Amino acid sequence: MPCYTARDGATADELDALCRATLLAQRERLRHLDVDVYSDEDWPDDLRWAVEELGERAFSQRSALAKRFGWSPGITVRLDPRADRDVELAAAVASRTISASGISEDGRLAWSTADTGTGLAFELLPEELERVTAALAARGMAPDLLVPMP
Repeated sequence: MPCYTARDGATADELDALCRATLLAQRERLRHLDVDVYSDEDWPDDLRWAVEELGERAFSQRSALAKRFGWSPGITVRLDPRADRDVELAAAVASRTISASGISEDGRLAWSTADTGTGLAFELLPEELERVTAALAARGMAPDLLVPMP
């Protein structure tokens, strides 16, 4: 299956739009999303709501053993791609986190963002590719933002 990434030199706004468009295009075939609530840079103020909610979820998802011994929560939060709020949280931080991934129903890594937007990989079906390019065009972004991986 073809894998895509962002073209070199994409802006932060373009990376954000690309991560969001690919996630929305793929969500129907994803089993789960894992998002790290950690960034190499300061979180922008307009993302504080998402970071706070994800931090609360990380705390609540701690294992029983971690709760018993008072261990700190990890940075990874498991999200459900069928839940609109979970998708919105993942999309909000995807281009700014050190790691976010979407695992397809067949167990494959289909959607991946890493290293604060510099490591993107999206395994797109033809109909998903069409949805992504249409979403980017609707935002006035060039279709060459999404490029095949070598």
